[in-house]
Amino acid sequence: MLLRPAVVVIRRVVVALVLSVFVGVTAIAQATPAWAAQYDVTATITVGSKPRGVAVSPDGTTAYVANSFSNTVSVINTTTNTVTTTITVGTRPRGVAVSPDGTTAYVTNNTANTVSVINTTTNAVTATITVGTSPYGVAVSPDGTEAYVTNTGSNNVSVINTTTNAVDATITVGASPRGAAAVSPDGTAAYVTNYSSNNVSVINTTTNTVTTTITVGTRPRGVAVTPDGTKAYVTNIGSNNVSVINTTTNTVTTAITVGTDPLGVAVTPDGTKAYVTNYADGTVSVINTTTNAVDATITVGTAPYAVAVTPDGTKAYVTNYAGDDVSVIELRATATATASADAGVPGIFLTVAGPVGRSASEAPVYYGADRVAVTSTYLLTVTGVSNVAPMITTLAEGTIDADGSFSSMTRLPVLTPGVYNVRLVGTHVNGSTLQLTSQVTIGGVGEFTSIGANIPVIK
Repeated sequence: MLLRPAVVVIRRVVVALVLSVFVGVTAIAQATPAWAAQYDVTATITVGSKPRGVAVSPDGTTAYVANSFSNTVSVINTTTNTVTTTITVGTRPRGVAVSPDGTTAYVTNNTANTVSVINTTTNAVTATITVGTSPYGVAVSPDGTEAYVTNTGSNNVSVINTTTNAVDATITVGASPRGAAAVSPDGTAAYVTNYSSNNVSVINTTTNTVTTTITVGTRPRGVAVTPDGTKAYVTNIGSNNVSVINTTTNTVTTAITVGTDPLGVAVTPDGTKAYVTNYADGTVSVINTTTNAVDATITVGTAPYAVAVTPDGTKAYVTNYAGDDVSVIELRATATATASADAGVPGIFLTVAGPVGRSASEAPVYYGADRVAVTSTYLLTVTGVSNVAPMITTLAEGTIDADGSFSSMTRLPVLTPGVYNVRLVGTHVNGSTLQLTSQVTIGGVGEFTSIGANIPVIK
């Protein structure tokens, strides 16, 4: 809730200081100041050599990364963003997928022509299944009964019975099916990108036959289906765009220009965004699935390959093929100063924003200013609520740039649940000071409050 006290004018100069603290589940529809980044790369995790595929467990606690030159899978704890163990699989692992119940991971071994089956409790390989030639991608059906493996060298898809770990069917598709298959949420269809045919094969999973073939862009690689099953997004590395398929009519409705050499794609659990890795750009394009426009471009590591989003939608894990690491993107809820507060008005803006499902103490703090008096300084701190409480920490301090603006980002320290003051103090070149304090209630995971204020400050 924004509080708007009456404006006070002295010497005909009014400067609005806005301190907005939003740590909450409810995203507020507002104009976003240029300094308020919507996405942050918050961690870079070293894994094995030449990481390719990545998958996140259904409970969101673990990410699995296939390291193609190390012949291993790195197991990442998504809470600490550290590699907890490394599992040896077959030669040149490419794709990885986790079963819906989280008990099993499937890894394609490209030069071994096999799939390694991993018990996710013991992190041991329990079976090795021979499939087609040069297996690339793998996807598991929503009911967990089948795994679909794209075989680049034999132009077909192996259908694995996950109970028996045997190949029950082999389906001929287009030329060089090089990406991972994607299964519709209802399990009735599987979509396979054919790299050398410039098309997508649609498989009826009941009959294990190709029912239609859809022409897309040049050299399609990745494919992902929206949670409601109405659309499929296909990355085309040769045409630097993404084809959007209407899954009811099996037609391409639009093509979205993204970065250079798009490879991987993943759709968020709420279906609102698609994330595309641009291999040659070192970026990830964020597509708004309602408008089919690129809303943001995020710089990650070198040669980003694949991407997977956590089930709660708060993080994305991107494998960087040439960097031998994984970039962790925070997908935070939008919370910024209101349009009425910052529209054309000089002032300092502060946002504390936490994504849904994360504790407030992990929230990033965005702060910045536009068109304020030069040579002013600022100090951002966290204190207790008592007047006698000592300052807990300094979050940021500095001098406003010569153009009258500054922007940056920091993080709250780890704090025990309770009430705290986030305080912004400014000192003008003429010696006058300004101060604004807002209280933040920090609870456990998922417990947030939001308090805002729009207070004019006299200089």
